[in-house]
Amino acid sequence: MRKELDWLIACLRPVLDTLDRPATVVDAAGRFVYYNPASAHMDGVDADDAIGKHVLEQNPWLSREDSTLLQCLERGARFTDVCQSYIGPDGQTIPYLHTAVPLTGRDGGLLGAIEIGRQLRHMPNQRGKDTDVPRIATNDPGMRQQIAWLDTFAASELPILIYGETGTGKELFARRAHALSPRGSRPLFTVNCAAIPDTLLESTLFGTVRGAFTGAENRKGLLTQADGGTLFLDELNSMPIQLQGKLLRVLQDGSYQPLGSHQPLLANVRLIAALNQEPLAAVEQGRLREDLYYRLNVGYVHIPALRERRSDVPLLARELLTRHAPELSPGVTHLSPEAEACLLGQDWRGNVRELENILRRSLLLHNGGTRLERIALHAGVSPAAPRNGGLRGQLREREAEQIRAVLAECRGNVAAAARQLGMARSTLVSRLRRLGLA
Repeated sequence: MRKELDWLIACLRPVLDTLDRPATVVDAAGRFVYYNPASAHMDGVDADDAIGKHVLEQNPWLSREDSTLLQCLERGARFTDVCQSYIGPDGQTIPYLHTAVPLTGRDGGLLGAIEIGRQLRHMPNQRGKDTDVPRIATNDPGMRQQIAWLDTFAASELPILIYGETGTGKELFARRAHALSPRGSRPLFTVNCAAIPDTLLESTLFGTVRGAFTGAENRKGLLTQADGGTLFLDELNSMPIQLQGKLLRVLQDGSYQPLGSHQPLLANVRLIAALNQEPLAAVEQGRLREDLYYRLNVGYVHIPALRERRSDVPLLARELLTRHAPELSPGVTHLSPEAEACLLGQDWRGNVRELENILRRSLLLHNGGTRLERIALHAGVSPAAPRNGGLRGQLREREAEQIRAVLAECRGNVAAAARQLGMARSTLVSRLRRLGLA
């Protein structure tokens, strides 16, 4: 096997050595057997030093699951134009686009894998001021990973598909992706596909020519207006299937036709789409074309629901309080422990949007003081905040119910429950004792 791999590398070397893109080859054990000059320059290493090293030894910041070379070897997977971040020689995170495929011998046996890629020229940290880029606050490791992937995808011209429940902040993700993209200085147009009647959505996107239908005039669609910029299609799964077919053509060859026109136009836009339904479920239910899904699913980002990252609830609550208190209840600077416990005890089916609306209502009903004591979960709730008796008892019981539920879900594992609740293990143990649950 090794002799056949060496023969293959000897055949490819005259081409790969002169390639201005990084190219590497590993054997079936995941050790580098070829490192072209462009790859060595990008990584800031000597090519000879890399030969013989395992992928994870040469790239300690990678995991086995994230390494496309290793996944080619382990699963026989093939990767085309995958966006990924790598750590440069100066410690800087750099977006990188690459293709990796397994190499097989004449008898069909696995020889190794080859990867060829390119460093994306537009680096997110080179764009303007930090204030140009929307900030996404989170303490959750999974959420941070999704943001890192978003930033990597943003630096390319590839389409991005964002999935998240209603209220998770899909538009905020789209605005961040646009701001970090090569088109960041150009306009961003947003269309909520569920908010526009089906009969108007096509003309809104593609435009019309005079006489296309009764009363139709020459009008530019958003594909024309967003020229050079980004078009964000929210709730794409609400777009009619027939119209999705026309959008597919835009992704395939960049062409489209305004309503009533037989003259195709070329669209110079970057598409970002969002779904409030899991993509494959939308495909199975006939709400999303399968071919369109695979065209869009190049840069895929999933925004976890707020109930899946409870450690973010206090952080987001404090951020939202700082944002809205000056207008709605000047003087309020922080949440009381009881109010924070109340927020932690909710399911947040409406996600961050629901949290924001409840905090705004609570601020409006607040009756003075620097601490927000009472969370008005429902409209019409009195803003009064008794400091003892009924409210404290209700909050303690709600906190106890929440902790019981999480402990049951974690099968009594206190450390795991503490992580899910976003607190230190010692803090959870203290609360268990205080609530009589120890």
